[in-house]
Amino acid sequence: MSNLDFPNIETPRLVLNRLTEDDRESLFAIFSDPKIIEHYDVERFKKIEEADRLIEYFDARFDSNTGIRWAIRDKSTGAFLGTCGFTNWNEFDHSAVVGYELSKEFWGKGYATEAVGAIVNFIFADSFHFYVHRVEALILPSNKPSETLVKSLGFRLEGTLRGKCYWNDDFHDMNMFGILRNEQKQS
Repeated sequence: MSNLDFPNIETPRLVLNRLTEDDRESLFAIFSDPKIIEHYDVERFKKIEEADRLIEYFDARFDSNTGIRWAIRDKSTGAFLGTCGFTNWNEFDHSAVVGYELSKEFWGKGYATEAVGAIVNFIFADSFHFYVHRVEALILPSNKPSETLVKSLGFRLEGTLRGKCYWNDDFHDMNMFGILRNEQKQS
């Protein structure tokens, strides 16, 4: 995919496009907010440069054809709402892992569901550069809104991975949700 242009996706209310350095302050605000990262497998950002490194990391994932991350923007205002994408994908087992986060002022408005539904449709489409059979989401058991989001898109709880992730000096269980191509809901 690295030799292709970064794909832009539009939904009724959103534009999903590439993160830029202009997004660094908004991205920092998200990842430095303890309430947002409470359910996220990352250490809280303390310096703006961490947002720069995250943007570089997302760019490197796309350039190496191992994943993709979009900025989520309000279609009418251009406001940065958060990000979504596939933290990784694997052509050999035809799978991908989805991730997302929003600024908390945009929670509860259906933006994340709209964005994640669009990218799941994107990766399951016949036009995607390899056949994807399965998309996974790893979610902390305490993150009920995220569980509700993925379930609304057709994901199923497949089990709990005990002690799966480590951050903030502790191991954390993660619930594994999955959806197969033939289970997807078209939006």
